[in-house]
Amino acid sequence: MRSQLPILVTVLMLAGCASQPREPVLRDAAGGRLAQVDMAVCSQVSVDPERKVGKKERLAELRMALGAGYMRKGALDVALQELEKSLELNPRSAEAHATMALLMLRLDKPDQAGQHYVRALQLAPSDPEIRNNYGVYLCNQGHARAADAQFRCAIANPLYRTPAMAYTNAAECALRHGDAPRAEIDLQTAAQIDPGYAMASLMLADLSMDKGDAGTARRHLSRYMRHAGQTPAGLALGVRVETALGDLDRAASYRLLLKNRFPDSREAQELN
Repeated sequence: MRSQLPILVTVLMLAGCASQPREPVLRDAAGGRLAQVDMAVCSQVSVDPERKVGKKERLAELRMALGAGYMRKGALDVALQELEKSLELNPRSAEAHATMALLMLRLDKPDQAGQHYVRALQLAPSDPEIRNNYGVYLCNQGHARAADAQFRCAIANPLYRTPAMAYTNAAECALRHGDAPRAEIDLQTAAQIDPGYAMASLMLADLSMDKGDAGTARRHLSRYMRHAGQTPAGLALGVRVETALGDLDRAASYRLLLKNRFPDSREAQELN
């Protein structure tokens, strides 16, 4: 099981500061700029409840929300129109740039996505959700070390609501690039700080199976199923775990559940 990194399409809580230290400029193989990390900036929190939002900004936020909604529904052409209008109304919206980055990825335009992420972080350098999503983007583009720095930056923000997700994303990226020990540490941290974050438990179970420790895998898988319920990935892993432990009746039960409940899933097809 090596799943695609989870990417959030959420309302991003902006926490940028008006004046920030300049970060060194690094570029990818194609010459595109990569946003860098200043850990002193990552942990900064700036809240200005008295800031007045003008009519154009409110309209820009509305168009951005519409664009995100259309993107979730798969109407990418309409989403593009709405997000372009949002940025036309307020080109300094970090949230709109970050949402546009997600849309560019859906449209298979990774270079443009990277440009929007960089701009979003120029505008809101301490926003943890943008940092996390940018880390996912960098890992998918093959920049593992740069991605890890973005995940650590997100985690450093004391107001970040889902640090377990960033730890799990960092672990997934480490696994993709052959660093299983680092991944296991991050997954254990994720499971410790948020036992209800099921993905970390599933990945720990998978790692345990890779190490030949089916007993530990069973414990992690049990915790995963308590929180996530029965899923194709969990049931398929259950077949492997119980087969390795010699409990063939339990393995057969998992296999039957997978075929009956999720017959069209990739996992069910692979069992045939």
